[in-house]
Amino acid sequence: MKTEVPTLAQWPDILSSLSSSLDIEETAIKFGALLRKREISSGRDLLRLAMAYGPCGMSLRSTAAWAALSGIGELSDVAVLKRLQGAGDWLEHILGKLLSQAGNQTFPSGHRLRLVDGSCISGVGSKKIDYRLHASYDPAAGRFTHLEITDVHGAESLARGPIKKGDIHVADRGYAQANGLHYILKEGGDFLVRTGWRKVRLRQPDDTPFDLFAVLPEANYDRPVDRQITILGNSKEQDIPARLIIQRKPPEATEQERKRLRRTASRKCTKLNPSSLVAAEYMLLLTSLPEDQFDAVSIAALYRVRWQIELAFKRLKSLIHIDRLPAKNPDLAKTWLLSHLILALLIERHSEECMAHSPQEESLKQRSPSRWRLHELIIQAFISAIQGAWDLTNITVNASSFWRGICEPPRKRKIQRIRKHSSLS
Repeated sequence: MKTEVPTLAQWPDILSSLSSSLDIEETAIKFGALLRKREISSGRDLLRLAMAYGPCGMSLRSTAAWAALSGIGELSDVAVLKRLQGAGDWLEHILGKLLSQAGNQTFPSGHRLRLVDGSCISGVGSKKIDYRLHASYDPAAGRFTHLEITDVHGAESLARGPIKKGDIHVADRGYAQANGLHYILKEGGDFLVRTGWRKVRLRQPDDTPFDLFAVLPEANYDRPVDRQITILGNSKEQDIPARLIIQRKPPEATEQERKRLRRTASRKCTKLNPSSLVAAEYMLLLTSLPEDQFDAVSIAALYRVRWQIELAFKRLKSLIHIDRLPAKNPDLAKTWLLSHLILALLIERHSEECMAHSPQEESLKQRSPSRWRLHELIIQAFISAIQGAWDLTNITVNASSFWRGICEPPRKRKIQRIRKHSSLS
């Protein structure tokens, strides 16, 4: 039975879409986000303030002026800064509550796809990576099931995030690490990861050496090679029994990969290993999935679903603009990023509810709804509800606090203005 699509006309509508087990007021006090109820007297207003500064794209001074105009409170830009700096742990708790709801779906087959990947985030004007976003994505539901923000030292690993029995974790070659693969199996999950020719140490099941380059020529475009191998761990107890799937790439993909390898070697002023040029012709996959349920062809097809998480990251950056981090302060940057991720999860939930109402006429069966366009419309609805209808009469009621946020701060360099001349109208 289809449920009614909830409205997004006002800020209370957004609050009602949060987790029913989440007490905003109690948790705001518990996590130290709301210590003194001066101007910002509730967790609801503090969350709205974080959303206005984050997804709505306001500066600190504009947020202060908007808060006065919206009747939230008379705050200076420094007061807004202090409130938002202390809200990071609280927003992280809210994000965790939303993620726990997204990951509780059950599947009759017992298997669930979990696409794992990471993305880099740099501040505006920064020439280096400032933060890393680690994510797990459910392509069947079209929702993130795990989101984690770390600094630049946070490494990619399959050990991040919750693992449930029956989960199939699909990841790129950066996650082909023996420790992470062993952790997945220990927790009852399965893995399907791409690997390189020297990414992990491989042996035959009888512990004899495995000659990869002797097996590569056996693979073809439509006939992948399937071999039982052992991935060597840090100890004998951590060795991982797995399958190695080898599929030959199309000629254009092979040439593109070889160009990338030559370009990288030229940029780093290193000598290119000839074995890398040979391995560039093949796609190497490692999996723990049983052969009687997943043959080599279906494994190769299953890995291609991984591009769905690339689209999810693209929506975060192109629609919500999470890659335009303006904050330099780490605590403020954490609040800014978390507010974007909270909004992203709410958008995914509303998108799923809207998709359930898509028409099923014969003329539309060949045309699937665009999740991108749907997200774009829902984002606009959320931003309108967060900002609310501005009552311009508050400019006179809260004149001092409003104009304090609108006026330029003191500057060493004088602002250039056109002098008034009687001859100029």
